[in-house]
Amino acid sequence: MSQDIEALFDKAYQLQQEDQLMQAIDLYEQLLELSPKHADALHFLGLAYAQLGEMERAIDYFSQALTIQPKDASLHNNLANAYKRLHLLDKATHHYQCALELQPDYAQAYNNLATIYALQGNYQQALNHYRLAVHAQPDFAAAHHNLGLLLLQANQLEAAKKQFNNVLTLNPNHVDARFYMGVLNLEANLLDEAEEAFQEVLAIDSEHVQALTNLGVIALKREQGQIAIDYFTKALGFDNQHMDARNNLAATFMHHDRFENALMHYDVLLKKDPKNIEYLYNSGVAQMTLGHLQEAINHFETILTLQDTHFATLNNLAAIYIRLEQREQAISFLKRALTVKPDDSAAQFMLRALTGDDKNPESSLSYVSNLFNNYALYYDQHMKGTLHYSLPQHIARLLHQLHCLKVERAIDLGCGTGLTGIILREITSHLTGVDIAAKMLERAKDKNIYDELVEAEVVAFLQQDKHSYDLITAADILPYMGELQTLFQAIHSRLTEQGLFIFTSEICTDGAWKLQESARFCHSPDYIQSLCTQHGLHLLQQEKIAARQQHSDVLDVMLYAARKS
Repeated sequence: MSQDIEALFDKAYQLQQEDQLMQAIDLYEQLLELSPKHADALHFLGLAYAQLGEMERAIDYFSQALTIQPKDASLHNNLANAYKRLHLLDKATHHYQCALELQPDYAQAYNNLATIYALQGNYQQALNHYRLAVHAQPDFAAAHHNLGLLLLQANQLEAAKKQFNNVLTLNPNHVDARFYMGVLNLEANLLDEAEEAFQEVLAIDSEHVQALTNLGVIALKREQGQIAIDYFTKALGFDNQHMDARNNLAATFMHHDRFENALMHYDVLLKKDPKNIEYLYNSGVAQMTLGHLQEAINHFETILTLQDTHFATLNNLAAIYIRLEQREQAISFLKRALTVKPDDSAAQFMLRALTGDDKNPESSLSYVSNLFNNYALYYDQHMKGTLHYSLPQHIARLLHQLHCLKVERAIDLGCGTGLTGIILREITSHLTGVDIAAKMLERAKDKNIYDELVEAEVVAFLQQDKHSYDLITAADILPYMGELQTLFQAIHSRLTEQGLFIFTSEICTDGAWKLQESARFCHSPDYIQSLCTQHGLHLLQQEKIAARQQHSDVLDVMLYAARKS
């Protein structure tokens, strides 16, 4: 009889090892009908039900087995595992501790108990028990890995790296350990080492979405935008619901001014997380930049319902209402923005422009830089197509009238995307462009007009520059400067003898200069003439011209030409 029972047990055990669980369960139950107190059958029947995810039945059989073998450490460990799966952590902890009392070198129980302490946020107990696990069984790769994860969460990065290295020594193909080595190297900005680790992960698992995502992050850090886009896109191809990959892809499109692409992904992200301020804000910026102002307002107003002191949102709403010529709304948002950041020079500048409260306002470099960086994407199209910008043609005509047909060295101040530079290139051996807005310079660089491009504020550049120029142009930059004494002084110092300075200003009729509601300065012809006289410049020409459209009207500016005398 006992031989039949043991044969039945061996057969059931074999089926269980072959993952034929239902057949194994059937045999264990037959055995228990013959021998209801067969502890091993009860134990392994409990394991079979645990493998099937039926934890209540597993607990029942483990408990029956424990009444027969109360000092079986592995039984306590397996019962604890079942309780843990049901989130009954106190009972699980009790049975892990029982297992360790019975078998003080039980590495698996130490590891399992440590995972509970980690779940409960008891870092020190988790740390102690993981260390006891690897001390009891030095080749226990899972315990080394769990210890590494715990140390990583505690920002103990070097200690974590040591544990993941231990795992890889024991198992070179351990994907998770290899991945976390990449994460640690990325955190330390060791990009080559991180890339190597993530590529090794992909060699084992070509569809590892997080490795692909992190390779995209590495490409971003290297300013390899298209490579980053390719990695994020590939990650989404394997897991279309992966939020990190989609968010990184959307942010990359934003960084490279591909706003339509970015919006497509932010729409998906917002369906998943409609109150995410980052997604809402970037969507609003993209819509604003594309000229979809009502859509931008909707996103920004949603942000303010979630966080009414979000400075960038308040500032952008003010900018939108300025574009919509809704002055009072713009003033209201600027005042709210300044309660959040009272020292923000750009917001202060815009508020002064709209209210006219400050009679001697200073320009704001941050305002000018932000304005033109945000404008760069559609600057050429807007200026030439919508505003019918004609200053470059007027400058070309003036150069011809002055018989300035060839110069050795010229500088285009506030060069922007190069609209004036195209005219100057034809007559200049060496052409330098200077602008405060990096994104405008990127557009200018693509046109291959300039011999040299410099990102700088123009007066600061002229004051430190060592070159002399035969021709200096400043088309449409005086409207972003108030007092002009320092500019004219710097111009004089950089012009060659008989060098030409060609520039424009918006026309002020009530004072030397003032800040207008448009946030642009105007200057009177008398003020310009006095500056030329003070700084050794002979005014050759002063001509009122139609520079561009402003709303439904033509904007007249004054075009000047002066020669160093």
